Amino acid sequence: MEIKVRNWGTTRNNEEVFMYTLKNEFMEVEILNYGGVIRKITVPDKNGIMENVVLNLPSIEDYEKRSPYFGSLIGRNAGRIGNATLKLNGEIFNLNKNSGNNNLHGGIDNFGHKIWNVEILENFLGLKLSLESPHLEEGFPGNVKIEVNYILKDNQLIIEYYGTSDRPTYLNLTNHTYFNLSGDFKRDISDEYLQLDCNQFIAVNEETLPVEIKNVEHTAFDFREPVLLSSALNSNDEQIKIVNSGLDHPFILDHEKTKAIFLEDKISGRSLEVVTDQPAVVIYSGNYLYEVGNLNSDTICKKHMGICFETQNYADALNFLPDKAIITTPEKPYIQKTKFIFSK
Repeated sequence: MEIKVRNWGTTRNNEEVFMYTLKNEFMEVEILNYGGVIRKITVPDKNGIMENVVLNLPSIEDYEKRSPYFGSLIGRNAGRIGNATLKLNGEIFNLNKNSGNNNLHGGIDNFGHKIWNVEILENFLGLKLSLESPHLEEGFPGNVKIEVNYILKDNQLIIEYYGTSDRPTYLNLTNHTYFNLSGDFKRDISDEYLQLDCNQFIAVNEETLPVEIKNVEHTAFDFREPVLLSSALNSNDEQIKIVNSGLDHPFILDHEKTKAIFLEDKISGRSLEVVTDQPAVVIYSGNYLYEVGNLNSDTICKKHMGICFETQNYADALNFLPDKAIITTPEKPYIQKTKFIFSK
């Protein structure tokens, strides 16, 4: 087991970027202090061949200019907040708009664009990332302190989130890694199988804002048994077409089965199990990834090249499901834990 650190360039603001490599006997993970980005996860296929299974870019300049949040820590909020308006305890907070009329992933200068403080954990193979977000940054209330632990344990990458605030606020954090189990981007995700412990999903409108909780039965969103992703992505379901032919929807997790989220590539033999304490996951199938350009000198990023599992609270909770919104207060910190478990 080892941790290596090396300089990985500077940002446009002349901030130093470092890459931290965590390695054990099963897997290797690269993490940047810029955005807390998970840049690589290298795991074996059924023949023991080690390959990267997440989408990435070659330089810090590329991440700043054209990354669709590849591997980033997302906050203060995951997803969109309608009309960029946060209603909390009778107060209205006007947030910065960075997705039409809405706030997306926390706004313009969100957590995915910041340089995080990094400490190497002494008792684990892992890192502690931290930052502070002042009151009314991007319009959000409260002076907030965030800590995120990345821990490598056997075949698991564990992400632990912890946040405190000096006044009531809304925190809804996640990680935005795009997975592709083929290895080194050999294929898109169409040949992979998805299974979810989920009886309901949330339909969205043209702005990808939540509008209605629906049952998955008899829809393209029924993944209670393993489903080949191509059959869902190519569906004529109006909810598939409304987000440019794919998934970009919240799923309500039932937490009844051991495997809440399970992705499998039968060709490579790799599989990914996602275990979380969160009530929902937004699944995004990279419907606009053709806008990214080259992933490297050999590979052009295409539509459906990767899939995200954004474990989180309910989307746009304070507007759509206020009784489900989890409010962070000085007495009640924000706590979240998600595990990514790889097998072959």
